[in-house]
Amino acid sequence: MANFILNGLQAAVARSRHAGINRCNDWAGQRAAELKPETLLDVGCGDGSMLFHYFKTVPREFYGVEGVPELQAQAAARGIKVACYDLNGRWPYEDDKFDVVFSNQVIEHLHNARLFFTETYRVLKPGGTAIITSENLCSLLNCLALCLGYTPFSLMQICGRYLGNPLGLHYNEKHEESLPMDHPAFSGACGHVRVLTVRQARELLEFIGFEAEVRSISILPLPDGVSRLLEGVVKNRGHYLMIQARKPIK
Repeated sequence: MANFILNGLQAAVARSRHAGINRCNDWAGQRAAELKPETLLDVGCGDGSMLFHYFKTVPREFYGVEGVPELQAQAAARGIKVACYDLNGRWPYEDDKFDVVFSNQVIEHLHNARLFFTETYRVLKPGGTAIITSENLCSLLNCLALCLGYTPFSLMQICGRYLGNPLGLHYNEKHEESLPMDHPAFSGACGHVRVLTVRQARELLEFIGFEAEVRSISILPLPDGVSRLLEGVVKNRGHYLMIQARKPIK
């Protein structure tokens, strides 16, 4: 009976999680499309398909970063200029190059979040915008896990397995890494290593020089309809971070 109840709860959370991540993706894709960039960098572009769902006009210069060879090839076939490098280091682009830097669910994989944001700032044109999504360390779901003495859900993926939280959807399952451990981009692909809070992300971005708006959505494990009603009241407890950061015109 206990397993039946647990499985039912996990299924309900999975549905809410799916709805939340879709809302987060829609916000990011639609916002990037509204900016109508001529030059864009998609950091962690995968096969390159995501933004094509939202853009009516493809940017004149569309760059991407992706480590997995199969996904690189698919992104290149879409006309994206794809590169591969360790995102914890410097980026191979000149200053003031892009109208938009887009990054969906990537920064939580990186040790050096400060350098990531610093490089984002450097390669953006004055007045350019970064659209970034991630997970929120102080989400209701992660706080509940800590209260129970478990690893926050956002940090379960480590060393090839999901560990530390028996309530997790993939608890103790293997996670096959997409890159070998000695690959130069591996440190940007091996689990979640630094998950920010809403306030922490905003303060870091402002320290670097951005004008930043950071908020969260999807108050898991609540159903999506209930979450939508409460997000304006119970602030900063959504599971997904949505970041819009503008480089000022000096």
